[in-house]
Amino acid sequence: MRTELKFGTAGLDWNDVCSIFERAPLGTRKPDKLRRASENSYAVCTAWQGDALVGFGRAISDGEYQSAIYDVVILPEVQGQGIGRTIMQALLDRLPDRTTVLIYAVPGKEGFYEKLDFGLLKTGMALFPDPERAHAAGYLY
Repeated sequence: MRTELKFGTAGLDWNDVCSIFERAPLGTRKPDKLRRASENSYAVCTAWQGDALVGFGRAISDGEYQSAIYDVVILPEVQGQGIGRTIMQALLDRLPDRTTVLIYAVPGKEGFYEKLDFGLLKTGMALFPDPERAHAAGYLY
């Protein structure tokens, strides 16, 4: 089935978006918080097959030096069809040229981003609100 990309947050059902995270599974998101985060993002991209939302991603940027891509998530039943790559490329195309783009990779999925020319950081560090949970999920050493 043909996949269509849409940009922005207008008209999104945030419960549907959050459902993709749970089904992927990438954890849970609260609809109101994800809506606010997305409305404050530099770019938001959704993927649709007909009337069905099948993918989501968003990016933030200061417009000059740094950008980050977050929350790229695809329904399990359509993973492997290139939708994640398409969302990533669409977000990268909308970010300002010549900014450093950071991304959190789900542990075990780093290879997907390496195919898009992302490299592993030697000096990356993070301050998580729940470090024990982040460690258990494989995000911290």
